[in-house]
Amino acid sequence: MIPALSLLLLVITTVAVFIAVAGMVPDDSRKRMEEQLGLQGVSSGHISPIIELLRPLFRLFVPLVRGIKAQRYRDWVERQFVTAGLTGAMSGDEFIAYKIVMAGIFWCMFIGLLCKVITGWQEPLVVDGLVLLIGSSFPEIWIRGEVTRRQDEIRRSLPYVMDLLTLSVEAGLDFVAGLHKVVEKATPGPLIEELAFFLREIQIGASRQQALRNLAYRCNMAELSSFSALLIQADILGASIGPVLRAQSDLIRTQRYQRAERMGAHASQKILFPLILCIMPAVFVVIFGPIVLNFIYGSGVVGG
Repeated sequence: MIPALSLLLLVITTVAVFIAVAGMVPDDSRKRMEEQLGLQGVSSGHISPIIELLRPLFRLFVPLVRGIKAQRYRDWVERQFVTAGLTGAMSGDEFIAYKIVMAGIFWCMFIGLLCKVITGWQEPLVVDGLVLLIGSSFPEIWIRGEVTRRQDEIRRSLPYVMDLLTLSVEAGLDFVAGLHKVVEKATPGPLIEELAFFLREIQIGASRQQALRNLAYRCNMAELSSFSALLIQADILGASIGPVLRAQSDLIRTQRYQRAERMGAHASQKILFPLILCIMPAVFVVIFGPIVLNFIYGSGVVGG
């Protein structure tokens, strides 16, 4: 037990030294990224404090993971960060290195500390694999949660913003001027940030169709994909945008009501599990407990 404890203390000390030394080295790549115009996506979210703390550590593993042939996974990771509003916060290689570091941390905490040092339990190999799998899955769970949270915020504010945009266009403004007015007057949020980024793309020379495609790609939502496709089609055909926006606003509001009804129906189904496992046994004990006790003591099964 004593050698295992010494090994664990050595690992912790080494990690602390790495973090302290790497923190003193200037981060040129991040500095260059902040100096860019940031045309790939919105970067307004808050990165996890755990990532900021472990960044000097997992960057040491980046040269080791560059040889891993997983370009599709790297592209998926970078798109997830764009959708979560964390563009440029972490590259695909850094994310893979972060997964490796989290797997090692989980192993040190639950196997090295709990099993080896405290309890002295010799765990089977399958337990080590399970702990490493859980630790490596933690970063993906985090980024998926950030994407879902931001998409839910966009989905909640979308009908109101669409109504404002429809009123602005029907009042006589063109589409871009109407968007400027909406961005100025609406409450700040993820959707307003995406629309403001859309306007900046147009200002630097992107066409409206390409900017709409980029908006749909960044948000990765069915509602905004349909919205972008309809506007692109209306732009190609030369149709009036006002009726299109009005129809799309009604459609989005209807989809929101339908989604709320589906979530309510799913909630009534999910509540069956705690009802059966937790509430029903307690109800049976309260109802049938006195009857069983009366039968046992009243019939003389248990002698007094």
